[in-house]
Amino acid sequence: MIIKRIYEFYQNIRLKRLLRGLKHIGANNKISSSTLIYYPDRVSLGSYIYIGPNAEINGLGGIEIGNGVIIGPNLVVHSANHCFKNSKYIPYDETFDFRKVTIEENVWIGGNVIITPGSTIGEGCIIGAGAVVAGSIPALSIVVGNPCKVIKSRDSEHYYRLKSENKIYLKEKIEKNLKPDINLNFHI
Repeated sequence: MIIKRIYEFYQNIRLKRLLRGLKHIGANNKISSSTLIYYPDRVSLGSYIYIGPNAEINGLGGIEIGNGVIIGPNLVVHSANHCFKNSKYIPYDETFDFRKVTIEENVWIGGNVIITPGSTIGEGCIIGAGAVVAGSIPALSIVVGNPCKVIKSRDSEHYYRLKSENKIYLKEKIEKNLKPDINLNFHI
């Protein structure tokens, strides 16, 4: 038990140093102490962001994450790739193809998601667990799979009404001590 506490203490110190190196960080974020961010000076985080355990974020090509984004465990984000076309070596050479990743506001990303270089996830999207995101995902889309596919869209009227009322989950949770409703109602 004491070893676990010591480990967590040093993880929190490491995370605080890492977050100080970010290009921009908003207020009231909850970021797991096990999060790894490479090239933090190229990463911008908005406010009211939750990043679950074991995220690996490689900011080499630039990453922007908007306000109100919720990210499940084991996220992997890459914003650059090795160059292989016309390279000097195989399988690739020492040069990189930098491609910024943008995650717009109020996106919910499930566990074990991979986001590839150059991807843009539009406002209000829901990214299903285990999805591999490549390219641009239109706002309010619900996507799943590898490669991910849009399976439907959120109710835009409902979404924009909640947005206009500033009903952002992590904001409400922090400011009003909102607790999850875990009263289980099983349907058989």
